[in-house]
Amino acid sequence: MIKIDYIDSIKTYIDEYDKTDHQIWNKTEGKIVEVRNTIRKHYLKEQSYCCAYCKIEKKETHGLTWDIEHILPKSLFPEYLFEPENLAIACKECNNPKDATNVLTNQSKKPIKYPSRSNDYSIVHPHFDKHHEHFEIIVIGKKRIYRILNEHKASQTYIACNLSRFDYKFAEWECFDSAIANEFSAFLDKCPPDANPAEIKRMLGHMKFVNK
Repeated sequence: MIKIDYIDSIKTYIDEYDKTDHQIWNKTEGKIVEVRNTIRKHYLKEQSYCCAYCKIEKKETHGLTWDIEHILPKSLFPEYLFEPENLAIACKECNNPKDATNVLTNQSKKPIKYPSRSNDYSIVHPHFDKHHEHFEIIVIGKKRIYRILNEHKASQTYIACNLSRFDYKFAEWECFDSAIANEFSAFLDKCPPDANPAEIKRMLGHMKFVNK
């Protein structure tokens, strides 16, 4: 993901930030409103309107749908309030439970500068990690499940962002593997033996594996 590059009056505003008063972020008037809108617009485009953590796609642009996520929370690390690599877009369902969680692997002391390695973070970092290396997302119709591919970053992200909410929402599935098998079985029953690739794609259109 390409990080934002501040220019002109926005850069001047950020350069003058005292690196301590993170409360300016929440102001509803003044230059900060333009700054937030610029940041949101940039990362929505970079992330293709998908949440950094659950990868849900929402073709909307306003703050009622999307939060500008501070990977290191602004309340604990106000000095990184405008750090480009500390910013991403997250849906409110992921961002609210994550809230002020300290996601540094080494919490014994504050870093002198912004940590720039994947190993510095306990969760999947939108700038330093590839989401598909930690999660497999399987979607059938409007239902989705997250397969955790490792016990460190994936597990911590799953917990921090409450990705288990998808498990609860679709708890009517007794077994996701069985659900997949049933979908393919139903497909094979309906699929004519001479079906061309376009017909097969159309018939399986409600089922996909997300790799982002």
